[in-house]
Amino acid sequence: MSNEIINAMRNRSSKNQLSGSAPSKDEWYEVLNAASRAADHGAIKPWRFRIYEGDAREQLGECYWALAKSEVQELPESKKDSFIKKAFRAPSVLMVYASTEVHPKVPQIEQVMAVSAACQQVLLGLDSLSYGAIWRSGPVAHSDITKTLLGLQDNDQIIGFIYVGQSDQKARYVDDTGIDTRISWA
Repeated sequence: MSNEIINAMRNRSSKNQLSGSAPSKDEWYEVLNAASRAADHGAIKPWRFRIYEGDAREQLGECYWALAKSEVQELPESKKDSFIKKAFRAPSVLMVYASTEVHPKVPQIEQVMAVSAACQQVLLGLDSLSYGAIWRSGPVAHSDITKTLLGLQDNDQIIGFIYVGQSDQKARYVDDTGIDTRISWA
């Protein structure tokens, strides 16, 4: 028992070797509009998307560098380029963040979870258009330094950076054996 959507879910995998072209504006709109249909208790629509391409990726690179400098004061300036390059690992980088609000029925964690669901839909949408992608987070995504440098508000929480481009990487084989050990019925 399988269908096209389940097969797409099963066959999607992260690609970390990305080059070539980025999605066009029309493709981005198509993917992000579809991703905006993620489960969203309260219909708050807390997801926010910001696309970095070309020289704009330098802004993200500066975040990597500023965070590194805050952690290692003696970091030599000669290392800066290696941190800036992290933002250039793909032709396009999508920053996804939650713009949360105080809500009487929807806790902020549920708003963050809705944005995480939208991220997964972005990955599936990009894959359906034959783009490779990888969702990255790590310290740079959870840093107040990054939020400040990118002009985010206190109520904003970065969920991740989705690196996007063309990839020749083969999908990793999905091993369905053992899945029953992670499922239980009450």
